[in-house]
Amino acid sequence: MRIADILQKTGVLVDFKTAEKTEALTKLAQYLASLYDLKTPELIAQKVLARESEMSTGIGYGIAIPHARIDGIDRLYMVAASITQGIEFDAIDEQPVHLIFMMVSPTNTSVEHTRILSSLSRIMSYEEIRNSLREADTPDSFLEIIIQGEDRYVQ
Repeated sequence: MRIADILQKTGVLVDFKTAEKTEALTKLAQYLASLYDLKTPELIAQKVLARESEMSTGIGYGIAIPHARIDGIDRLYMVAASITQGIEFDAIDEQPVHLIFMMVSPTNTSVEHTRILSSLSRIMSYEEIRNSLREADTPDSFLEIIIQGEDRYVQ
C-alpha cells in the first residue's frame, strides 16, 4: 500500500487556517470524517487528541503525523494540510509545524498503519520534499510531490 493510494486530492488542504494544535487536530478530524462519510467525527478527534497527549506526533522539520486506531472503521484514511504560518505543536525539535498528515486506521491493521507511517517519515526526511510541499499551492501539486517522493525514496 502506498500513500498515494490513501491520500486523495480532496483530502489535501493547502494554506489551512488554524491558530493552534488542538483546533487544527479537531478541524482535521471533522474534515476527515466528513470527507469519507465516517459517522464518528467526535470519536476520531478524541482518539487523535488522546494519542497526542501521550506523546507529540510532531516529528521535527515542521512535520506532524497525528494518528490513531479506531474501532468501527473499515480501512486506513488520511488527510493532509499545509499551514503557511506554522503552529506550535510540541514537536521534538521545538519548531512550528507547517505540514500535518492525519491518519486513522482500524484497530486491527497494524502492518498497513506502520508501513504508511514509515513511508511518510522517510519521504519527509528529504528537505526538498518538505520545502516543495510547503510551497504547493494546490491539492494537485501537493499530491504530485507526494507521489514523486514516494516513487523516488520508498521501495
